[in-house]
Amino acid sequence: MNNSHRLLLTTLSCTSLLMAGCAATPQTSTSHTTSPLQAQATLAGGEHLLMLNEQHWLSIGPDHKLQLGQQANGTATIWQDQWHGEFLDSRIVDGKLMTVSVDDNQRLHLSTFVRSEQSGQYQRVQDAVGGVINTPLEGLCLYAPRGDAMQVFLLDENANGQQLMLTPASADASTTQLNTTLLRQFATAPGAEYCVVDDDRDTLYISEQAVGVWQMNARAESDPSRTMVEMASPFGHIQGEAGALAIQGNSLWIAEAESDRIHQYQLDNGQYLGVDTLAANGAAVAIDTLLVSPLSGQAGVFDKHSEQLLSLRLPSQPAINVSDRIATIAATAETDPVSTAGDAADDPAIWVNPHNPAASLILGTNKKHALNVYDLNGKQVQQLPVGRVNNVDVRQQFTLRGQPMDIATASHRDHKSISLFAINPDTGAVSSAGEIATTLESVYGLCMYKNSRNQMFAFINSENGEFEQYQILDSDNGWHGKRVRQFAVASQPEGCVADDRAGRLFLGEENRAVWTLGAEPAASTRMTEVATLGEKLVADIEGMDIYQTEDANYLVVSSQGNDSYLVYEAEAPFAYVGRFRVGLNANKGIDGASETDGLTVTSANLGDQYPQGLLVVQDGRNLLPEQHQNFKYVDWRDIRALLTH
Repeated sequence: MNNSHRLLLTTLSCTSLLMAGCAATPQTSTSHTTSPLQAQATLAGGEHLLMLNEQHWLSIGPDHKLQLGQQANGTATIWQDQWHGEFLDSRIVDGKLMTVSVDDNQRLHLSTFVRSEQSGQYQRVQDAVGGVINTPLEGLCLYAPRGDAMQVFLLDENANGQQLMLTPASADASTTQLNTTLLRQFATAPGAEYCVVDDDRDTLYISEQAVGVWQMNARAESDPSRTMVEMASPFGHIQGEAGALAIQGNSLWIAEAESDRIHQYQLDNGQYLGVDTLAANGAAVAIDTLLVSPLSGQAGVFDKHSEQLLSLRLPSQPAINVSDRIATIAATAETDPVSTAGDAADDPAIWVNPHNPAASLILGTNKKHALNVYDLNGKQVQQLPVGRVNNVDVRQQFTLRGQPMDIATASHRDHKSISLFAINPDTGAVSSAGEIATTLESVYGLCMYKNSRNQMFAFINSENGEFEQYQILDSDNGWHGKRVRQFAVASQPEGCVADDRAGRLFLGEENRAVWTLGAEPAASTRMTEVATLGEKLVADIEGMDIYQTEDANYLVVSSQGNDSYLVYEAEAPFAYVGRFRVGLNANKGIDGASETDGLTVTSANLGDQYPQGLLVVQDGRNLLPEQHQNFKYVDWRDIRALLTH
């Protein structure tokens, strides 16, 4: 590629990505050392080198079989496989070394190695072999998210990326099938050949030869948008083309393709730390591949000039503890997808069966079409095609025409009303029971409140910040509503929940804060701030509900902007307790949850599946396979274990 073509591509990328931090003028590169970093030749063959320790290594190449070797006494090969291959990456999982590579038949291999305590040598204890990859690959890199299955990113020649979950069919067999499950696909860029993942920060880095290095969120449930880390000259430090990538400690290393220059960046803040050069035997090294071992910390380099594999230690920043990494809890079940495409599923509510808790039900809105009802296995058992109902809530032990009846309400966007639903307290059957007209122009969120006198209320809000509170009254003619209070917040709200025991209402102002005020009609409308947007709570603030027992009183809030759920004490001073994400369940083939709108939680014993209660969250991206949106179930025992850890 000539310089004018490279400059054109770089200029176009920078013009379209000003918000990614492109510089307008060339930046000065500072060198770490006055002399090149010195690399040592190894006996390994191939194009990819993983240094297990000072003496032992793994290597592979298109013309070299996967090989375990050693430097001692000039002996190279300890063991080798029967296939040649390309690419190599590794992770340490439960004290074992796991590597991924691709053989000459385009099949993925996930291999597990352990070190003998007696001999000190490594031996492969499992080779999990996948099916044929049908597209020519440019590169790959492993991702080991905490609490989730091993994953791999594949970069192909058509500027596409794939994220796969890797699960060996057997845990014990020396050779087994490698099951690969597609989690997501995304566009990369022409010339995207190298990648590396920072597991601690869930960040994927990809180098695009003519432009620079990108980063994007590595989590499969995340938005696949990307931002620039570094650009090629004249906009950044890279003088030639972006090449191989590696992570060690708190450092990201970016090599220039087939050059001796290698740049260092600090992972926790993105600071540029300078440039070094590599040499071996007095000659400059043309860096083609770069791989840092998670075992030894040594780097393996393929020198394009000498066609040798070299080893060295990079002067990396020491690792730092990412103490506030968001923990992941696996979903335990999921509902059937809603029948409507796009952003359709929105808000759930739980009805507890008083006679058989294991037969309890989940009500969930399809905000384009209907109110759905699901059982605890996620199967849809009822649908009420009532139109665009947005948020839903449930209260029990009420009356309809003087007879025992449970009640659900929902905000109806087309009718600008509160839709009313009767729930048979014996069977859980749901039926429409009228509506309450409001004076709001753009009906949005809703929640219910039942006070100590068994009076029933519904709060409903609009997109412009207005709230109306209605008392729901029973009569011989059925339910009707009486507006008892009005108040407002400064910007758009949606989620809200009432603490019936304390007579307190919590509400979310989507791009500002969580607030609380009294729930009684005569209570003051003055609000107290519970939590504000920041590093943990990221807009939009969406669904919320209360988990309440005799000993616990938690407010759970959807932090939509970072796909997480925050837990606060539901009593003043509303202390922050913890946070988590809902991740995939590899054993059950259930994906995690992202971009959650509504959520609901109960502390009720729902039988053997959920003896300490259940959290239900809306999933904005329903994967495994990719389908219409749905709702995910989470066992409260898993959440409790995290909060009390």
